[in-house]
Amino acid sequence: MSETLQELLEKSNRTLILDGPLGTELTRRGFDVDRPGWSARALVENPELVLQIHLDYVAAGANLLTANTFRTHAVNLKEWSPAQNARELTSIAVELAQQAAGNACLVCGSVSPLGDSYRPQTSLSEDWLIEQHEKMLDELTSVGVDILLVETQTTFRELKVILRLIEKYSIPTMLSVVSFDGLHLLDGTPLPDIAELVTRSKIVALGCNCVPVEIVNTVLNSLKDNQLPKIVYANSGYQNAEGTWVQSLGANLDEHTELAKSWIQHGVRILGGCCGTEVPLIAKFAEKFGEDSV
Repeated sequence: MSETLQELLEKSNRTLILDGPLGTELTRRGFDVDRPGWSARALVENPELVLQIHLDYVAAGANLLTANTFRTHAVNLKEWSPAQNARELTSIAVELAQQAAGNACLVCGSVSPLGDSYRPQTSLSEDWLIEQHEKMLDELTSVGVDILLVETQTTFRELKVILRLIEKYSIPTMLSVVSFDGLHLLDGTPLPDIAELVTRSKIVALGCNCVPVEIVNTVLNSLKDNQLPKIVYANSGYQNAEGTWVQSLGANLDEHTELAKSWIQHGVRILGGCCGTEVPLIAKFAEKFGEDSV
């Protein structure tokens, strides 16, 4: 794609379509991600499948593809195989996304939290967080991603570390956080505190992911004091207290799309899908909200 993210966002009537989840599609197509290494294993065991999923999102109308780097942090690979090189896996993930993107899409490098996204660790040392995230940011920038996507962030402490680190990179960065109630991060930090913090950073878009569609408008209201373009990619449901996945309105294409219309009215400029959603949702978004529909 010849245009940069900033140039695309400057088109005030343009909704950019982000892709959907890779892990969900891997599972749907028969790849077992319920093992150490999670979705990163597919980069070694079935890279052709990863490439095909990216290609399917491109065909559906996505403008932004997310490389499969959510679990290529070295610390998140250690239970799988110490022989696996995090830098090599990150490079493979980005190369596959770039191959699929061609000139049609920009490629985002996923920067995930360290550890379990739904059970945030608040006691990790700051020096360790800096070391781990700096490695990942260096790896992503060295292999040429177009955008850094700092996603699924759940703790104020880890988020502040990442925001400090991105100051040395010239790549545009988007931030997406997780909330269970639409008002707080999972560590209890009020979302307006995030909105205020981000105003002093290099972030170019702010929003949420990995949340049920029913609370997205509450999240957007909590972030309303920040004037950045908003990004949303919500789930098809939610995980209950027993750890069971419960389908919600997000599992219905028409309901999810109708809700997305209200998110766009609240400033969402980048729209995709997260856990449990599938390629047809991205196709529906592209049809309803993409460039050709403007």
